[in-house]
Amino acid sequence: VSTQSTGTMDLKKLLILISLFAVLSIYSQTIEVVQSARDTGDRLTPKPNLQFSSVNFASTYTLTVDTTTTYQTILGFGGAFTEAAAWVWAQLPQAKKDEVIQAYFGPNGNRYTVCRTHINSCDFSLNSYSFDDEVNDYLLKNFTIARSSQYIIPFIKSALSASSQPIKIFATPWSPPAWMKGNGQMDGSSFPGLKSDPRIYQSWALFYSKFLTAYQQIGIDIWGLTIQNEPEFAAPWEACVYNPEQERDFLKNYLGPQLARDHPNVTIMIYDHNKDHVVNWVSTIFADPEAAKYAKGTAVHWYSGPQFDNLATAHNLHPDKFLLATEACNCGGVSLGNWGRGESYGYDIIGDLNNWVVGWTDWNMLLDQQGGPNHLGNYCDAPLIGDTKTSTLYYQPPYYYMGQISRFVFPGSIRIKTSINAGLSVVGFKRPDNKIVIVVMNGGDSEVTFKLDGGNRYAKVDSPAHSILSLIHISEPTRQAEIS
Repeated sequence: VSTQSTGTMDLKKLLILISLFAVLSIYSQTIEVVQSARDTGDRLTPKPNLQFSSVNFASTYTLTVDTTTTYQTILGFGGAFTEAAAWVWAQLPQAKKDEVIQAYFGPNGNRYTVCRTHINSCDFSLNSYSFDDEVNDYLLKNFTIARSSQYIIPFIKSALSASSQPIKIFATPWSPPAWMKGNGQMDGSSFPGLKSDPRIYQSWALFYSKFLTAYQQIGIDIWGLTIQNEPEFAAPWEACVYNPEQERDFLKNYLGPQLARDHPNVTIMIYDHNKDHVVNWVSTIFADPEAAKYAKGTAVHWYSGPQFDNLATAHNLHPDKFLLATEACNCGGVSLGNWGRGESYGYDIIGDLNNWVVGWTDWNMLLDQQGGPNHLGNYCDAPLIGDTKTSTLYYQPPYYYMGQISRFVFPGSIRIKTSINAGLSVVGFKRPDNKIVIVVMNGGDSEVTFKLDGGNRYAKVDSPAHSILSLIHISEPTRQAEIS
């Protein structure tokens, strides 16, 4: 090969390299914008891209992003496969059933990856039932999940088939069978909820294991479980009351050893109730090393209010144990188009994520036009409402607020430091693909314009009144490339 030919090849490579750098530099300055805003038609709507500039400018409000300060790794987002949701789904025509699944699990949907289901019935079941009603069947020889096969299992399997990502499913009991309980019925609870009998404790621990095995045998792997739904609440529906010490002792003496033998890879979470008392439960249970070794995290609900500081305190007490938000919904029946209900989701999700929570799981993914079925009339709202009379599917504001986060903050994303001197809710992440996602929520009545400071590069962003934005861009300009 002549020197002239070699020189020509080197020049071509150099020109290609320069061109590639130019393209990457332009791309790295581009900010994708997706927006949902009450007073517009924008619902998870892509907006015109913004561009970073190296020129700084004056602004009343500045959102600063610090990618070098990092916090928790994200597990994911999702909702619950309740019998009520599954029943409504089953009443819809096939095209609408497919639409629901794609809306939550499809590549162009909300991309849910962490979902909940119930062991035995809950209030959002058609009626109370358990998987073994044979009195004093301590060995659970009559255990069967046949009831789940009618509605819940087909719903879950359809979601698993549609999703291109693994779905981490966790299970929660509302109540043991009536024969295990002090009050002799599934609804309500004595204190304590379980009969004070070692045979009951051991049988109830075995019950969880049987459930996990039964689901595994039909091709549904359960990733995790919580020990008890809302253990402080003797609800009028299915319930079983514990205090922290009782749950600790059941975990370390019965449930933990049982699952360590039968299902050692299943993740156990404690508590599963409101944020007001999370610090007490975390400090009581995780202070005991024999109990703590069996549980990896703490589950929380939103019904007592934001109380974000309690999450930070719980994390700081035991930073090796994750926090997961496992239930939230707006009750009092369905309110079509109620934007404030979407904003309540956004505010809680962003606040939780800014205080060490690794994911956020909604309650019922789908309910009927009344907000049920619920066998005690405890009707609530859901992100999707399916009218079983007209087969109409309504997308509620919480669906869009969930999607503004779940569609763009992938599992494995790491929270980064953000700060803003305006009355906006903000949270930021660096994704596994090296993109930065900033979620900005404006719950006020006026538009707010702010400067996005990405570190020596700046952009002007408009946040409309009552809106939520997702801003996506590459972490840093790419400075190296290889040409073969």
